[in-house]
Amino acid sequence: MNASAKLAAFINRRNCEPFKWGKNDCCLLVADWVLFATGNDVADDFRGKYRTKSGAFKQLFKRGLNDVESVFKDRLNPAIPVNYARRGDLALVEFKDEYVGGIVTVNAVVCVGENGLVTLPMDTVKAVYPLEPRNV
Repeated sequence: MNASAKLAAFINRRNCEPFKWGKNDCCLLVADWVLFATGNDVADDFRGKYRTKSGAFKQLFKRGLNDVESVFKDRLNPAIPVNYARRGDLALVEFKDEYVGGIVTVNAVVCVGENGLVTLPMDTVKAVYPLEPRNV
């Protein structure tokens, strides 16, 4: 399966799955995509360890992290300029006055919303972390 087909299959599978801490939150959406696309589990030490927002932050603090951006910087490939984003890259997105994780699609980014995935414009993206390491 090529990368584009993989991304479509992943998004289709997660499209209607509601937000749930520790199961389908913004960091696990990104981590699950990385695992699905590359086989590398960047969240193996977080999985199954929290079920609430405070539990999620407790797990972050235990690892010296304090927000979604610090998790991305710690766990993902180094950030690249937003205008170099490709389909399947990972994005730090401004959504409802906070930063959340998302996945770049075609001229947009998908994030976990209350009742499933939501699509946001690229101008909400603060930073892009490539799925695979690359120089730009």
